[in-house]
Amino acid sequence: MNVAICDRYDTDIIHINELLNANIKKHMLNHALFDVDFFTSTDALLKSPKSYSLIFLGILMPGTDGLETARQLKEGLAPPTIIFTTKSTEHCLESYNLGVEGYLLKPVAEKHFEKVFTRLVLPIFPSTPTLDVYSNRLLCHIPVSEIFYIESIGRKCVIHTSRKTYETNMALNHIESTLNDNSFIRCYRSYLVNMNYIQDILDTEIQLTNDDCIPLTLRKRGQIVKLFNKFLISHSASE
Repeated sequence: MNVAICDRYDTDIIHINELLNANIKKHMLNHALFDVDFFTSTDALLKSPKSYSLIFLGILMPGTDGLETARQLKEGLAPPTIIFTTKSTEHCLESYNLGVEGYLLKPVAEKHFEKVFTRLVLPIFPSTPTLDVYSNRLLCHIPVSEIFYIESIGRKCVIHTSRKTYETNMALNHIESTLNDNSFIRCYRSYLVNMNYIQDILDTEIQLTNDDCIPLTLRKRGQIVKLFNKFLISHSASE
């Protein structure tokens, strides 16, 4: 998504960008999906050869003001989503008539920015399933796709992901039922493994792509191999 932040003041540009980054992180979106450019001139924005899907736009700008800029942008072949950022409410009706989607008053508060972000940006991206657990007294939303495996140690579970590990008091049986995801298999009584990360199945262990090895009993090996082959076939068919 190409994003433009256009304001006459650098401090306001920095503030909007910080709020944008905070919401991208909070809602667990991929930063690489956002290509953000900054403008202190609407004329430079209008002359840009780049097409923007989302524009944060000041109204009281030198040269072409924000209202006229929005009108020209909305008349283009690919009208962007525009969010006005201004200190005044006097242009609310005009912005509505122009088809502007958002109106934020400066200084832009975090809660107001998040409401606009949730309404206008989040629906563009598919939701990411998460496993929600308490770890170190904090509620963590762990993307399921990032989980390599989960192991039960005593009364705790350790969740191994591509970023870090999380320790939680949630029981493995509870986690398994909460996930309800056929990508995970119970290969051993204390382990739940994401088949997306299986590299090889040996006689007594499963090798993962992160070089970790999960113990495997010979008694369950045949069943695990069948489930893994079925998983590979179903994924190949869906691609």
